[in-house]
Amino acid sequence: MIIKVKYKHDGKHIARKIDIRKNISLEELEQKLRERFDINYDKRVELHFLDEENDRIVISFEDELALILASQKAPIFELIVKAKVVDNFFTYPKITKSKPGEIAEVFIESKWLTTASILRRDTRIWGTLLYTDDSDIVKALVHLGKLELTEQPPSYNLIVSLRYLPGCLKYIGSSNEGITSEDFGPHDASYVIESFRIVALT
Repeated sequence: MIIKVKYKHDGKHIARKIDIRKNISLEELEQKLRERFDINYDKRVELHFLDEENDRIVISFEDELALILASQKAPIFELIVKAKVVDNFFTYPKITKSKPGEIAEVFIESKWLTTASILRRDTRIWGTLLYTDDSDIVKALVHLGKLELTEQPPSYNLIVSLRYLPGCLKYIGSSNEGITSEDFGPHDASYVIESFRIVALT
């Protein structure tokens, strides 16, 4: 089916007609719209629909999108772009799956920031710069050259900012800073480490 999507960028109104499957998921549609309108994942997007009563509906759930696509022959949507906010906060090593485009902050206690963490055999990393979303974050930080570990825990904790991205057909491993990441693929989701900050022990 054909949908029409309006988007305002730099004061200019842009509209595109896009051919989609009627059973497309909200995540797939968002990814397609990001590609068509060249919207990076450092921005948050909302999909709006104006119904027959002129009410603006923010589409946040799969059933809302499915109902509109099933009831409208040629629905018109508006794409709203907003500043990105932190979507999830986790405490290492308990990290749950996030969606592409989401930002997560991960709190890592000092006790995990030792050489023992990079010697663990139950954690691995896949990729270089862009890692599979199940790659160990501490090993990824060391692999990127952002963190040096010693045998003793440091006098601080870390909060790491991750940006989740779509998966890749192929991840290329490499050796750096004493850590070897592995090849893998395909996989359904990825992350990049955007930044981290030190938090003093209390």
